[in-house]
Amino acid sequence: MNPPPDEPQREAPAAMKDAGDAGPNPGADEWLVVLRRMERALDEIRGRLEATDRARQHREFSLPRLLGVLCQMLVVGLVGVALADWTYQGPSARLLVELVLAGVLQLGALTAYVLARDGR
Repeated sequence: MNPPPDEPQREAPAAMKDAGDAGPNPGADEWLVVLRRMERALDEIRGRLEATDRARQHREFSLPRLLGVLCQMLVVGLVGVALADWTYQGPSARLLVELVLAGVLQLGALTAYVLARDGR
């Protein structure tokens, strides 16, 4: 694509002009050294970031987390059963027992999650 005739011609940067020369260019060599050093530093930074990302994605097995998940599943089930008992007008004592047990299990789940987070 040619520039319009009324625009002045732009000159190529000196580094591009010198790249075509057969002779050595000390200025370009210095830039290449600097660019290679920067590339190595950026590669090292990228490697560290990828390593920390992998470590963050793959957690070790945690028994407290597993117990917390199991308690949470039981809580959801008990609340569902209590809702069904309330809908179909089951005995009030049974409904109360189910909801109290769900509350206790919810506290157990929260405690397990806190223990898993602290790494104990």
